[in-house]
Amino acid sequence: MSKEKIKLLVVDDMEVIREGVKFFFEDKGYLVFTAESAEQALPIIKEERLDLIITDMNLLGMSGMELVKLVRQFNNAVKVIMVSGANLNFYMEPRFRKLNISQLIPKPLTFDELESAVTKELGLIKKGE
Repeated sequence: MSKEKIKLLVVDDMEVIREGVKFFFEDKGYLVFTAESAEQALPIIKEERLDLIITDMNLLGMSGMELVKLVRQFNNAVKVIMVSGANLNFYMEPRFRKLNISQLIPKPLTFDELESAVTKELGLIKKGE
């Protein structure tokens, strides 16, 4: 899979996180869409053929979990990485597996950690590995 064709969506109500992640991945050659809410994300998800969604669990309005539930009604293939400031055990939470959420990354997150999660989910190998 070529990075130039990979489409990511970043959903986070914090602009500094959303724009930082967008800049980081665009600099690496990805096409990145952003949304500040689940409601804003849904049209993008329906219109674009996304490879991966990175969403915060706690959004204003509809939560990240509710967003993924809706997405799974019409798209089971898109990969999802959930980001959360809550102290959750990913492997003990059946709701993540039920919704086919690939990974849960705790906040605060680093770009390296996020890039590793994305490359793992998309089956990419980072340069130098």
